[in-house]
Amino acid sequence: MAQLIDKSEAKAFISELGFSIPDSVLELLIEQVGKHDACLSQYGNVTAKLLSLYAVARLASLSGARKISSQGSPSGASRSFTYDNNGTDYLLTQIRAWDKNNCLSDLPLDSGRVGFFAVVGGCNE
Repeated sequence: MAQLIDKSEAKAFISELGFSIPDSVLELLIEQVGKHDACLSQYGNVTAKLLSLYAVARLASLSGARKISSQGSPSGASRSFTYDNNGTDYLLTQIRAWDKNNCLSDLPLDSGRVGFFAVVGGCNE
């Protein structure tokens, strides 16, 4: 069975989201998601392909893909990057909505981030 998505499709989608990831890592992520192609095929080609693209993009964002946060130019050329998964939580929501049989449930698609809130008070004398 041929893979549902190829590197150029995944790269274009990830790029459209504003992320950049090395080809070597992208290929490995596609291979990891590709292991689930047989299970995903039960959803039909279109949904299976979307699930694969979303899973690869989500994994890329969680794997340290850099996202352009700002750019400059007229030759003071500068670029700033962020390294987080902001902007891909909706992909996880969509994956969970469509993947009714949990084909992708063994992939680490959750960010695992835990919020932390601390209140530090001063000394009232």
